[in-house]
Amino acid sequence: MKHLSLLSFIIFLLANSPLNAQKIYGTRNAKISFVAPSDDDVKAVNNEVTSRLANNGAISFSLLIKGFKFGYAEMQDHFNNEYLESNKFPRADFKGTITNIKEIIFTKNGTYKAQVTGSLTLHGVAKNITANGLITINNGKISALAKFPIVMKDYKIEAASVTDKVNAEISAVYQ
Repeated sequence: MKHLSLLSFIIFLLANSPLNAQKIYGTRNAKISFVAPSDDDVKAVNNEVTSRLANNGAISFSLLIKGFKFGYAEMQDHFNNEYLESNKFPRADFKGTITNIKEIIFTKNGTYKAQVTGSLTLHGVAKNITANGLITINNGKISALAKFPIVMKDYKIEAASVTDKVNAEISAVYQ
């Protein structure tokens, strides 16, 4: 009888205690765009980026390099074949953490500053980066925005004849 009472007590505690379940939001239509600060013609956008955001601060992005679309077909060919070598390095990935996640209230409307650190893998090279961004909560919808530079030589991308760096912008609306 003691065992039955103890078991009943444990079941009662589990049923009535709040669980700290991790909530994960995702999208397959995040957007990453970039532009070269020295040449406005060097710009592209990829609207087929997969991203996940967890309320514990974990955040990731993954994309196919060939998903970037340019205004000029010739630029797209050079980008994929000469600079990013998308057949050899087909993907780019970011895995990181929002370091100030405790300041973001996922159940309250507002715009929150987010500091993100993590590893960006591009052209076969993984490099730690830090970026500042914004998380906006509006009636349960979560969106994220961040901007940061990408220096070509950091990722062993030989594009000095075109640009030394690009300014990247990431935006996502999560479900």
